[in-house]
Amino acid sequence: MNFSLVRIASLLLASLAAPLVHAQTKAAIPLSAPEPTSPPASTFHDSRYGVTFQSPVGWTLTRRDAEVSTFANDAHTAASNTRMRGVATISFNPHPTSTFSGALFYFSVTPRSNDHDCRLQASGQTPRTVTTQQIGSLTFNHGYDEHGKICVEARDEIYTTLRNNTCYRFDLVINTFCGGEVSGVREISKAELDAVRQRLESILSTVHFDTK
Repeated sequence: MNFSLVRIASLLLASLAAPLVHAQTKAAIPLSAPEPTSPPASTFHDSRYGVTFQSPVGWTLTRRDAEVSTFANDAHTAASNTRMRGVATISFNPHPTSTFSGALFYFSVTPRSNDHDCRLQASGQTPRTVTTQQIGSLTFNHGYDEHGKICVEARDEIYTTLRNNTCYRFDLVINTFCGGEVSGVREISKAELDAVRQRLESILSTVHFDTK
């Protein structure tokens, strides 16, 4: 076979392979879901403990545990007498081609608490450094917790603050699953995790306490 025939054959093979390469490249690009229009945004208000926050469009708001969440499984460092008062749960998947499986914003309280115990709740299951963070006019203890059997399946950013001998706790939870050999699923990227965390932090930024 002379050079011209070899050249023609190589060009033909390249043209046949091009669509496959393009398809593989296109499939590797992370896809984001369109922003939802429902459920509508709603306001949570706990008259007993004087807490209000805003649940955005696309999130489900409830006051009952186990309807859309399992607080005890997600908030590992909560005290035994901690009670969940409300939870906002994302109702759509913003990163459908990734291992993302859910995001939850919990509000809970621990009565008869003190500064030390309230701060300790924010340290995570394995004691970690707790920082003080100012969000709006509120000062929080801030720490985090992670857990999972094979990979990190839950990430919990914990914010606590003591008011009137009650520890007010807010958990920003991101759940994922281990991709492994699951076809068509890729590990969620750091940028995507940060984007979900920003959604949760935007809810936290709306928290305010009733004035008495």
